[in-house]
Amino acid sequence: MRKFAGLVAVCVVALAACAQEEKSPAQQQIDDERAIAEVEAAQTPPPDVVAPERITPEERTRFGLSDRGCAFAVNNPEVGAQAILQMNVGYLKFDGRMERFAPDAGSGGGPSGTSTRYDGGRHGIHVQYDMAAAQQTASEQLSVPTRITLQDGRGRIVYVADGIALCG
Repeated sequence: MRKFAGLVAVCVVALAACAQEEKSPAQQQIDDERAIAEVEAAQTPPPDVVAPERITPEERTRFGLSDRGCAFAVNNPEVGAQAILQMNVGYLKFDGRMERFAPDAGSGGGPSGTSTRYDGGRHGIHVQYDMAAAQQTASEQLSVPTRITLQDGRGRIVYVADGIALCG
């Protein structure tokens, strides 16, 4: 696809050169770069904007997700989490389907053995835990204010949410 884009850009530049007066090498290079950028921009798909859904207790059981790690939710994580983050795996649900994420080995550690970055097939997760504001709950879990940022495969932010992660 990149070769095709390059070929199209070269053709556009060649046609433009035939139809205009001679340009300085510097101006020609600027025009060439602009033409290539226009072709590439036309081929870049729009971001895959998503909204994570709540993960049900049945889905936690089906996917073998224990109570270890952190359950993140924008509102009331005890009702159901939008993200389950554990030591060896993370899950989010989009359009009724669970998406699996692997922890990034080079990222920092979060509470209860979680990671601060997870990589998936279509998306990547960046997790920011506010450990200074963490509180112990009555059920011996840690309640941590958390921000989750989701990026698509091109590194574009497609979802950001602040909420609470219950960790234990």
